Amino acid sequence: MKIKSFVALIIIYVLSIILLNNNINILYPYYLLKDLIFFPVNAIDNNIIESNEFKDGIELEKNKELEELKKLNNISSTLTDFDKVSACVIERNKMYWFNTITINKGKSSGIKENMAVVSGDGLIGRVIKVSSKTSEIKLITTNDINHKISVMIKKENDTIYGILSGYNNNLLEITSINKDIDNLDNFNVYTSGMGGIFPSGIIIGKVKGIKKDKYDVSKIIEVEPSSNFNELRFVNVLIRK
Repeated sequence: MKIKSFVALIIIYVLSIILLNNNINILYPYYLLKDLIFFPVNAIDNNIIESNEFKDGIELEKNKELEELKKLNNISSTLTDFDKVSACVIERNKMYWFNTITINKGKSSGIKENMAVVSGDGLIGRVIKVSSKTSEIKLITTNDINHKISVMIKKENDTIYGILSGYNNNLLEITSINKDIDNLDNFNVYTSGMGGIFPSGIIIGKVKGIKKDKYDVSKIIEVEPSSNFNELRFVNVLIRK
């Protein structure tokens, strides 16, 4: 193989001398050499990437990941009292898709139980189990009735407090409202900071409606999550400074 390559280079060199003597484009040997060297690579690439749809799909996925990482950096920059540990989602139970995720960072990165976890769009959960290199995150969309978060809704000069304690038909549910409420559509829902786990002011979602509970004695606020829980890939774990 080495001998053949050497012979090919000699032939190209001789051709280049001839072409120079005959005033033919002197760049021709360069392009010829380039084609000879890269032809096998190009041939392989052409076999793998057979259509624009394939390339477009790869490009779309790259752009989605970049946008997600940008948003992740922006939301974390507002939490000045916390350091952040960036991580990737590496595992998810298909049977309990909205309950937990596993990330690729753990004790060796300073992560501990009950630390808050955010995506680029808002709060997604808290750490419930930690090993040396991985952590399990309980999502705010879990069906665990014991997983409750103190939240607040800021309406003009008023602040309404409640408990985020359910997930039904793709909407989070706030119960234990602290006062009579009327129309709150499209108002933002944030963590209240009460309870000692979640920092105050992390966005959770927007109010989509109010309904009565099954006993018709209290009201439930329905919230559309700001994060897309179907496509969680990158997260930040918040570590208090």
